[in-house]
Amino acid sequence: MDDHDIDFIVDDEYFWQEHEPSEIDRQYEAYCEECEEKTNKLINDALHNSLTHLEKCDIDNCFGSEFPTYFEAESIGEIVDYVKNKKIKAMLLFVRSDCAMCEAKEAIDALEPYCTGTCVDGGKMFFGASVEKSEGDAKYRMLLLFEQIQSDSQNKDEFDEDVPF
Repeated sequence: MDDHDIDFIVDDEYFWQEHEPSEIDRQYEAYCEECEEKTNKLINDALHNSLTHLEKCDIDNCFGSEFPTYFEAESIGEIVDYVKNKKIKAMLLFVRSDCAMCEAKEAIDALEPYCTGTCVDGGKMFFGASVEKSEGDAKYRMLLLFEQIQSDSQNKDEFDEDVPF
């Protein structure tokens, strides 16, 4: 046997055995399914039950092929707390029918400092308000697409002097 030979032993029975998903896996899968249902309902409401007219191509152009994050809140403060350390690339904000359109405008004004230029000036910020009574829905429902923020340490080409080797 050479110095570079590696012995690799696989327990065939264990390797080919199917494993039951853990409780965490099941909870995460249920959470993803719930978010997908809420996302689909929000898009349907935005296209068909909105005071403002939106087309499917608007939403497609807004999010492209990326998957937005679903978020809902009862107050503007909750929304700002959720996005305060992120940069929003695209956004669809939808408010309940019992909310005034000025409340949607207040939410947009509060979120604008956390938006990228393409979100604000590039037509990737949409909002609407429900025309139907929507009991059980949160006051604000949103789809958000975030920009990946790189830390300063990833942007540096050199190591800091105090990093030991």
